[in-house]
Amino acid sequence: MLKSKPFWYFMMLGALAGWAFSILGIAKPFKNEKLRKLWASILCTWALGHPFEIFMSSRIGKKMGLSFFRTATKTLLFGFTWWLPLKLGVIKK
Repeated sequence: MLKSKPFWYFMMLGALAGWAFSILGIAKPFKNEKLRKLWASILCTWALGHPFEIFMSSRIGKKMGLSFFRTATKTLLFGFTWWLPLKLGVIKK
């Protein structure tokens, strides 16, 4: 499964859906308490996790000949669903 390109692209779609969910929660706060808690946990995890991942992914991006800007942007958008398959050789630049 980890060597499957469709799997990783599906995971990347999930990351984008998570961003859409986060932005929606900012634009129009959720009234449902469970949704609000889910939104807060996702937003906090991503706000803390994605910048930390930049440190990890920057080495991988540099090794692959990618600019820091491109690596950081894709890491912020997709997180590990982008840099891990890149590291594993499943996806290319």
